[in-house]
Parts: sequence; C-alpha cells; structure tokens
Amino acid sequence: MSSKEYPFRKVSEIRKFLESKASAPLKKWGQNFLIDPNAIKIILGGLNSDLLPSIDRILEIGPGLGAISHGLLLFEKPVTLFEIDPVYANWLREYLPEFELREGDALQFLPEYAQESVYLFGNLPYYISSELTLSAVRNLKKLKGATFLVQKEFAKRISSEPSSIQFYLSAFGTWKLKKNIKAGAFYPRPNVDSSILEYRAAPVLENESGFIALECLCRMAFWGKRKKLASSLRDAPVSSLPFEVQNATDFSEENFRMECFASLEKSKINTDKRPEELKPKNFHEAAGYLSSSVSKLIKDT
Repeated sequence: MSSKEYPFRKVSEIRKFLESKASAPLKKWGQNFLIDPNAIKIILGGLNSDLLPSIDRILEIGPGLGAISHGLLLFEKPVTLFEIDPVYANWLREYLPEFELREGDALQFLPEYAQESVYLFGNLPYYISSELTLSAVRNLKKLKGATFLVQKEFAKRISSEPSSIQFYLSAFGTWKLKKNIKAGAFYPRPNVDSSILEYRAAPVLENESGFIALECLCRMAFWGKRKKLASSLRDAPVSSLPFEVQNATDFSEENFRMECFASLEKSKINTDKRPEELKPKNFHEAAGYLSSSVSKLIKDT
C-alpha cells in the first residue's frame, strides 16, 4: 500500500483549508502543524523494519491534518488516530478512512490499548507532553517504542539531563534525542524549537511494584530543589507519594521512610549527595530493593 498524496505541504494550503472551515490553530491545544518533509521522514523512520514485525497496531496522538498520518499507510498495520479537534477529526475520517479515528482526549483512550503490541507516534502539545509521555509508558503495557515531536527543552530533560522524570522514564527503556527541529518547520511558528525524541522499550524493573517504588523515590528525592537526599527523604510530604501507596491500609509514614533509606543504603548510595549527582541506574537499583515493601502495601503479586 502506498502513501496518499498529502495536500498541505505549503502554508497557503493550510490557511485555505482552515478558512474554508472557519477554523484556526488553537493555542489551548498546542496546534502547530509540521510542514517540513525531512522531519516527517525522520519521524516515520523511527518504526524501522526490525521492529515492525512485532507491532500489532500503530497509534498516533494529535495527527492534526495528517502530516505524519498519511505516511503510516506504508507500514500496512492497523492504525488508530487520537484527535481532540472536531474539525481535523472530520477531515481525517474523509482523508484516511482506512484508520480508526478516536475523537477526544488521548489520555482517556490509551488504556484501551493496554494489551496490544503497539508503536506510538505523536506531535505532542507542549503543555501536556509530560502527562502524555508518562501515560503512554504506564498504560500501554506492550508499548514497543515511540517517536515523539516535543519541545526541545523537554527532549533534553528526558534524554540526558538528571531529573525525576528522566530517572523514572529511563526505567521503561531508552530515550534518544534524534534531531532538533527549528521553529520554522511549523505553521504557525512556535516560540521555541522542537526535537524528535525516540523511545525503545527495555524495562529494567521486574514488576509494577518496582515502578511504583521508583516513582516514590523520584518524587521524594527531587522534592526539595538542590536538597541532599537525606533531607528530601526525611522531609518530603506524604502527599508527594503515589496515591496507591499513601492510601494503603497498612501504610506507616515512619516505616516507609525507613524503608526508603534502607533501599538507598543497600544500593550504596551516599545520602549526602543531591539526586542530580547520581545516575538513573542508582535509583533503579534502589527501587528494586524497595519494591518488596511496596508490593506488601499495595498487595501486588
């Protein structure tokens, strides 16, 4: 199957279409249309021939006018598009009737695809990039990989800068900043540059309890800006912990803090250090030790 001719390669064509629909790009949904064919090619290349046979379905968040979507025909796999704007949803139904179209918030739909082996594409709105990325790795249990177009600073945080979200997401797999994309590659032109962020699933923790334990450690350790680990783990409020932990029937704040300190000690982590001075693998190892305590709290088997 070949890709369909894409009719919006020029800004004038996009403007003409929007005028015909009495519509315009909406800032509240972070709508910036990709018009750079080279960037589109790189994004589609994220799903390579080695990975393709293991994929049952392709998902795309925020397809807009279909700049990436039309190229998904080449993979000859079932495709589901998540589009929140009814104007673009209606266009995509006409333009790509071969695809499943879910109109609404992608955050609501992702859990429905938990048991399918999927690859995810997305031109993620800047204001919700973190939430969508976290939702994808948590809810799509068989997510094999993803290629996202995100704000450049967000891509750097995920791929290389020590932060709570980088330490957490790296436990699910590898994140690589593939290429930076100038603001001029979009219409309307955003205020910042973007990056293509590529993900490959390679989980380092054995079960759900391990990932919840890691989330606990990340939230507590990074709670106080530039604080030492000992201070943060001692002073971080219980409200910073995941809901299922802080509301567990047998949860004891004192005991849980002691377990967190013990997990760091077993991992030979110096609590006089700041979290930014450590590596993701340090936190992953500590989460492995803490996971048994978390498992008992949430009754995870």
